[in-house]
Amino acid sequence: MGFLTRFIGAVRTREKTVIERKIKQAEGQSGARAGKTTAPTEFDNIGYMQRGARADVIVRSGFFYEVRDAWRIYAEDDRVRSTIDSIGDDATEINRDGRPFNIAAVSKSGDEKAAEKVQEYLHGLFKRLKVYSRCSEIVKFALLEGTRFYRLVADLTANDIVELRYIKGPQEGYITIEITEGDYAGYYVQFEYPSQQPVAVFLPWEIVRFDWNRPDGRRYGMGLYSSARKNWKRLDATERDLYIARKTRAYPKISREYPNASIEELLQIRAQELEEQKKRGSMDVETDIYTTGKASVLEASNTALFNIADVEYAQKRLFASGRRPIALLGGYGRDAANRAILERQEHRYIRGFLSKIESMFNNGIESLVNTALILQGYLPQDFDVTLEWTRKSVEDKRVLAAIAKDGVDRMALPRSVYAQLFDLDPDAVQDEIEQDLERMAELADTYSVPILDMGMQPPK
Repeated sequence: MGFLTRFIGAVRTREKTVIERKIKQAEGQSGARAGKTTAPTEFDNIGYMQRGARADVIVRSGFFYEVRDAWRIYAEDDRVRSTIDSIGDDATEINRDGRPFNIAAVSKSGDEKAAEKVQEYLHGLFKRLKVYSRCSEIVKFALLEGTRFYRLVADLTANDIVELRYIKGPQEGYITIEITEGDYAGYYVQFEYPSQQPVAVFLPWEIVRFDWNRPDGRRYGMGLYSSARKNWKRLDATERDLYIARKTRAYPKISREYPNASIEELLQIRAQELEEQKKRGSMDVETDIYTTGKASVLEASNTALFNIADVEYAQKRLFASGRRPIALLGGYGRDAANRAILERQEHRYIRGFLSKIESMFNNGIESLVNTALILQGYLPQDFDVTLEWTRKSVEDKRVLAAIAKDGVDRMALPRSVYAQLFDLDPDAVQDEIEQDLERMAELADTYSVPILDMGMQPPK
């Protein structure tokens, strides 16, 4: 850790010098924000590092190659991309205000004005940083990679956060690790993986990380398809073989007879044929037979080539890794169970899987909220800030509305149940209900003359 400690000290000294120079250059310039220097772009790739030196930190290769394989699967397989994208859309379903969640802030001291001010500030901050619109992207790729890092860029003159920047990861050839011991515990270092050299250092408060399924003691989370890599590679190879079989109806089988050749001569002939085949371009599946006598060749229309049971088996395993009910995957759910079982599966999908995704996002965004409050002069421990996600349900809203109306009519349920049912603001709904009741009371007073029933009168 000695080299890494010296490296971090050098970066901090250099960063301070660059900041001071930037401030001096910015003075007197119209519209310049001299304090926007906590995360200069040039420190994303420090060029003065000596490439000959090696850090003492050993960067493990498991997470790096897991993420690269996950991106390959996502890019090449429409089933995986559809599953990941659909999960992201399900988890970040927008509400009536066009946002995936609402921010609620409560002051522990009971100061409602301060809580309202904090809530309005956080709402504006999330809009400026585009957290609402990027929420689906963050969720999708955190699930895909297992761990995804972002960097907070702060404006010191305004005491505010101005950018939520993605930190390049394994897909771009970098890996970020957290220092867990020593004087710089809590710092993060970004390495260029091929050279194993550090290229950037991040302060603890600068990092926002989203971890999915991160076991205790591990540096990173485990992506949805981290355990499906081998299965997908076998599935991909099987599908390519089936494509060749279907395209040519069968693999070409040729019996090459050399009666007077020895085994060594047959091997040489076979090697020469392979070399000639390589020169002609792409190679076909090798099924030619080299023999010194007559041989029986299977019928070219062998129906076993069209058996896709192996593909269906591997495909089911792939869908199981995605954890989305197969009934929600379009045509792949044609063999799904009955409606009652489907509702149960969807209920578990919403209450179990999607709720954990919401918790993952909440845990990651908490560091952003705490840093923003501190910059604004608030103590995070003085407020309870929660994200109220859009209510997700598998039940038919019309059926629930009929049940709620019956309960309200019998005075067994409060009228506020409608707000919870249709994802409305409870206070606004209650105000509207009270206004309707007052209007109905005025109408009752205005038209309070009883109407007499004259009964049936004979025609004149």
